[in-house]
Amino acid sequence: MNCNILTGEHINKKYGNTTVLYDVSIHIKQGEVYGLIGKNGAGKTTLLRILCGLIPNYGGNITLANVGEGKCKIAAVINAPALFLNMTAFENLKEQSALLGLHTDTKIKDILKVVGLEDYINKPVKGFSLGMTQRLKLGMSLLESPDLLILDEPVNGLDPTGIADLRDLLHQLNKEFGMTILISSHILSELEHTATCFGILHDGVMAKEISTHDIQQSNTTLENLYMQYTKGGQEHNA
Repeated sequence: MNCNILTGEHINKKYGNTTVLYDVSIHIKQGEVYGLIGKNGAGKTTLLRILCGLIPNYGGNITLANVGEGKCKIAAVINAPALFLNMTAFENLKEQSALLGLHTDTKIKDILKVVGLEDYINKPVKGFSLGMTQRLKLGMSLLESPDLLILDEPVNGLDPTGIADLRDLLHQLNKEFGMTILISSHILSELEHTATCFGILHDGVMAKEISTHDIQQSNTTLENLYMQYTKGGQEHNA
């Protein structure tokens, strides 16, 4: 069994008197695609922001495994990175690369090929479709060769073709490059095509973590499990 690349234990988060996360634990194994599902307002984005270090003040513990010669490197597309619309795809990646202290045009070209934008290397971003823009944002997150990629609602607003293209890209990153991926979404049907395990977050509580294999063995569906663990909602005292 693969070891956990990221483990979060007993995570709590309040904004003023409002509690957003209640004693949440999450376990992400190296090499898997983890689908974090829940309705809008369930606390998914807050949890992702905590996991990648964007929210410093929270209760609980997060442990990152060693990968290779160092700690797991995380990249995220949560608050979408700013794009310079009058610049080309190459120029945008070049600018981000310089900010990160990286200076390799070859890697930028390789990333544009991976995300399917090699034919648009000199096209201004303002002419990109939403799907192309999303792939460019993903490309920016790949500049530092992360071990764990965190994506918040990546298919929102995409048409069916854009969704399929993004799904294929994520499969490639996972299978060919060995990247572990954490995706949040409220669209169960799409995550069923992509994820290998799931965490059901409901009203700030991790109601269930389960693998695709275990779902199949239990002769049920992800939708049925989701309904089972979220039926009727839950009450909490802030």
